[in-house]
Amino acid sequence: MSPSTSSEDAVAVLEKISGSGPVIAVDLDDVLSQTTQCVADWHNRTFSTDMNLSTFYYSMWYKNPGWGTVPETLEKVKQFYATDQLKDALPISGAREGLAALKGLGFELVIVTARIMDGELDSTIRWLRQHFHAIFRYVVFSTQPRDVIHEHDALCIGTSLTKLEICAAIRAVVLIDDLMETALKVGRQGNIPVLLFGDYEWNKRVDAGDQWGFHEKLDEEGGREWWVDDTVVLQDADKIWRTRDWNEVVTWVREAKQAGRL
Repeated sequence: MSPSTSSEDAVAVLEKISGSGPVIAVDLDDVLSQTTQCVADWHNRTFSTDMNLSTFYYSMWYKNPGWGTVPETLEKVKQFYATDQLKDALPISGAREGLAALKGLGFELVIVTARIMDGELDSTIRWLRQHFHAIFRYVVFSTQPRDVIHEHDALCIGTSLTKLEICAAIRAVVLIDDLMETALKVGRQGNIPVLLFGDYEWNKRVDAGDQWGFHEKLDEEGGREWWVDDTVVLQDADKIWRTRDWNEVVTWVREAKQAGRL
């Protein structure tokens, strides 16, 4: 399929997805791919550090120990993506079996990711082909600078829409995602159920939006562990449920379907 630059075309394709059955939207990074572990391993090899997931307090890397200032982090980010490190990321344990179980329950599975389509499309498709062959028919790249449609193993759709808008367009009955910020927008604001995936530090809190590097902020706070105060307390009305692994995802979906909630 030739690339399309029309947002109306992209939206039209998204709206057709919902006609193939109940849709579950599935994030890619740290839900299917061990992305942050891959990042930490690369940083340790490259800069002789001992990073691990326990100190990734936020999804923005510069807000975590060992990354330096914002400009220093940006240089590291450029280096990381220039060498396509994510091609070697391992899949999340139990993901393929969990996805197969969800398909067996009759759900259409659609990847909804915030990866940059222009720079990461081919690498993403190769990784999915290797680890999740024939599981997904659609991969949607959210918040892109332009709207593009490409035919690969799966139909790849780049759109300027947010994850909430995409979930609404494809009539997703649930989103599986690892970010608290996304969960709050989709579950709390959008009223679409969210399974907040993984026992990760970064999905316990939201980013305050300041531009301090971790150690700069630590100095400013006089050594106070401010990130603990950023922890979000979920409410019953938020439509957000924590699922630590794929077994818990499948159990939640199966029970919700049996109860008629999906």
